[in-house]
Amino acid sequence: MDDKLIHGLTPSERFVTNLCKQSFLRLWTHPNPKGKKGKELCDCLVVCGPHIVIISVKENEYKDTGDSTGWERWAKAAIEKSASQIWGAERWLEAVDEVTRHDGRTVTLPQKTERKYHRVSVSLGGHGQVPIKWGDFGNGFVHVCDEYSVGVVFSALDTITDFVEFLTASEGLLACGTYPLFSGGGIEDLVALYISHGRSFNIAPDSDKQPDLLIIHSDIWSGFSASEEFKDMKADLRRSYVWDHLIELYAHDLLTDGMFDMYSKAVTNNELALVAMALQPRGYRANLAEALLEFLEEPERKIASRVVLGFGKTAFVFLAGPSSDREFRSRELVLRCLVVRGRLPDVITVVGIATDRPGTSEIGYSSDLVYLHMPEWSAKDEADVTGIQNDLGYFKNAKWSKR
Repeated sequence: MDDKLIHGLTPSERFVTNLCKQSFLRLWTHPNPKGKKGKELCDCLVVCGPHIVIISVKENEYKDTGDSTGWERWAKAAIEKSASQIWGAERWLEAVDEVTRHDGRTVTLPQKTERKYHRVSVSLGGHGQVPIKWGDFGNGFVHVCDEYSVGVVFSALDTITDFVEFLTASEGLLACGTYPLFSGGGIEDLVALYISHGRSFNIAPDSDKQPDLLIIHSDIWSGFSASEEFKDMKADLRRSYVWDHLIELYAHDLLTDGMFDMYSKAVTNNELALVAMALQPRGYRANLAEALLEFLEEPERKIASRVVLGFGKTAFVFLAGPSSDREFRSRELVLRCLVVRGRLPDVITVVGIATDRPGTSEIGYSSDLVYLHMPEWSAKDEADVTGIQNDLGYFKNAKWSKR
């Protein structure tokens, strides 16, 4: 459904929703979900893996009164009301197992014991003239973006894992006794500081103690984003968006009932494999995309499969095979995923992707997706894998890749 047709979605809410779709992809972005008695829960909800990001968008034009009254009124309307909506949404979510989207599609929430909530207020209308409140206002930490920082935060940290790791690190600043003081800028400058220090806030690595006060100047992001370091980083990550495109292709199949179980021939709504793909941070996606493209360009006689280690105890198996023998290909993919799980004790999740090599199919192209999650490994599993490995001749024609 076109977001313009969603009842109650303002231009500002559409803008934020589109940012979320670009960063977190459409399968996990839910504008205007329904809450208690069918009322709007929040302006946008992102649900991916264990993460639930609650986003509230408030827009209120700042009126200068010549004293603190103007910005206090703005903060109450744009930040405090937004935070109140977020906390209310979180309380309701804590009591339910699923959420209904505006279009009627049901979103299953992660297990309550595994959920990680992240609260984001997009507070517009201050135009850089208002001091931004930021932190725990009494019911949990709320991250506040304004019209200048919202685009930076969502574009510079454009995967769910990169995004929530920044939020968590920001909260950790206060937890360890360091208070950030914004000097004319906002959270965009905090993003620049975080990325330029190796995606951490370890500002004084040679000191036993972090500073009590961290003054964030307003020119950090503008300087960093114009630097050669940042340009080189973006260039290195350019091919990572091939991975995003692959996820979106699978998501389209899932949402249009085009993803089938190979053996039962039934439509599946299992998105766990796609979640594992989406949880890969941007740097890992670059490596995965590069490995996949290189693998598909290899001559068929040289390499049958490739294994790439990913983020979060996850490995990916790439397999090439013709669509003309798709049933055999899908079975082989499952077996290879089992072998990888058995041979890599630190890996508990394996995602397999099989497809035709470019330019080799005379009947069209297809792809298969396998999701294997095995936190425990038994002696029987080991015996089974040994037999599978012997049958496949696995180590004779597989290529391994580590990040």
